[in-house]
Amino acid sequence: MPEETEEKINLLLFCEEAVSLLLMAYLIIIFFFYPFYMQNGYVQIGDAKFSFYMDITIGAFALILPLIGLCMMLRFKKTRSFTRHKTFSFTDCAFLLYGMAVVLSYFFSQFKQKAVWGEEGWYMGLLTQLLFILSYFIISRFWEFEEKILLAFIVASAGVFLLGLLNRFSVYPIAVEGATREFISTLGNINWYCGYFAVLFPIGFVWYWFTDKKWLKAAVALYVSLGIATGVTQGSNSAFIAIVGLYLVLFCLSFRSLKRMKCFFELSLLFCVVCQALRIWRIILPDSFDYYDGSLTDWITMTHATLYVMIPLAVVYLVIILAEKKKHMDIGRYKMLRQITLLVLTITGGVYIMLLILNTRTHGGIRFMGGLQALIFSEYWGSSRGGTWSAGVHIFQRIPGLRKLIGVGPDCFASYLYILPDVTEKVMDQFGTSRLTNAHNEWLTVLVNNGIAGLIGYAGIFASVWIRFIYRAEKATVKLKEKLTEDKRQLYLYIFAISSFIYTIHNIVSFQQILSTPFVFLMIGMGESLMREGMLKNGNT
Repeated sequence: MPEETEEKINLLLFCEEAVSLLLMAYLIIIFFFYPFYMQNGYVQIGDAKFSFYMDITIGAFALILPLIGLCMMLRFKKTRSFTRHKTFSFTDCAFLLYGMAVVLSYFFSQFKQKAVWGEEGWYMGLLTQLLFILSYFIISRFWEFEEKILLAFIVASAGVFLLGLLNRFSVYPIAVEGATREFISTLGNINWYCGYFAVLFPIGFVWYWFTDKKWLKAAVALYVSLGIATGVTQGSNSAFIAIVGLYLVLFCLSFRSLKRMKCFFELSLLFCVVCQALRIWRIILPDSFDYYDGSLTDWITMTHATLYVMIPLAVVYLVIILAEKKKHMDIGRYKMLRQITLLVLTITGGVYIMLLILNTRTHGGIRFMGGLQALIFSEYWGSSRGGTWSAGVHIFQRIPGLRKLIGVGPDCFASYLYILPDVTEKVMDQFGTSRLTNAHNEWLTVLVNNGIAGLIGYAGIFASVWIRFIYRAEKATVKLKEKLTEDKRQLYLYIFAISSFIYTIHNIVSFQQILSTPFVFLMIGMGESLMREGMLKNGNT
């Protein structure tokens, strides 16, 4: 009997190890090879990327799921539990709620054929959403976290970013069919590029911030420099939301230790240095930069702005270095600066919204402000986000009664929009024959497609990830600082939490798409796996 039990345990361990290795291979294919996959250049690149993602994911899961079933059976015989983790986290529950909302939205949709796959070119329909959810549960339960895989992610994204930077400066190492200045690297449209950037760039950025390994910090600094360079030059202003969000969240988290605040200022100085280096590049080769004039890129890379900012940053950085050497500064005593910063940002945002409302409603506009387009909410406000957001709100208002709970169907935003004559007329007046497939605001699009229930579940996923992962990483930081027993691996939860946060704030002006959303769900699954690893080590299943 003991030999039989031992044999079952060994078989269980073998199966779990096999599943974990297969999942590791799947993650490497998706993160390392998928971004570079193309068929006919930029011609229908969305279709090509989607086909690759679906083929690899369905093929991998078809191989892995039978092994998972065997693992669950063996574990049930051993422990009367199908998995090592007997509890559901808040994130798990939010995923289940979102999944149920998506399924119900499909069953009650009047556009079932469209809802299965989603809008052509976007493919965010029922099957894709269910694959996102399934990938989260599989990764979080059966993959064993290995920090070295993040290096592979960094190497792959560095290749993408390098091509993007070179393309923007009219250098094309790879000839790509259909190339225009609206398309860069191997990802295509700059909005898709920014979505990918928002998920992957935080990996190296945050890693630099908390790692103590000098060789790793030096290597990641090169990656961060490349990421900053492509982020400020790629052409879409939405990337600046991701960059500002990264700096803001790290600033708020840096009051835990002087070392981290020093790293934050190093990253800030690096931003200024990179922008001035780009300025020199553009001065030496003035005709090489290939994008619109008058963008934020021009202001940041063609003026003295970052040079002026660099001076006070350098002064504060030197003070921190001196304080660190003398060991007489407790950075925690200056937490009030965090509250002041957040308060100033909140007040500034509130004042802007108030002025936007007053200036828009007042006939002729507020004195001295009436002509400022940034203070007039119209269909052209915010790179036409005023028009797309208004369309989303009007669509949701037209959804009848209780149907608002489950929406019009997965990725059926456009299908419902174009059966509403008045909304269609307004959209066509602004965008012509171009089909508006989403609100260019992920949360508003989810509300229309999957209803109030879907939005609650979706918001619950991301909010729970931010709170749970950051709390666990902060707790690990305190224990390490106090030299208590703690696993340093839990610090990597910062990466997964902040990556999902930057994805979310970026997508306030963007959308779900096949080159960012699969990555963020996989990142959340990886973080949940690491979170559960820490729970097991603490004796909490």
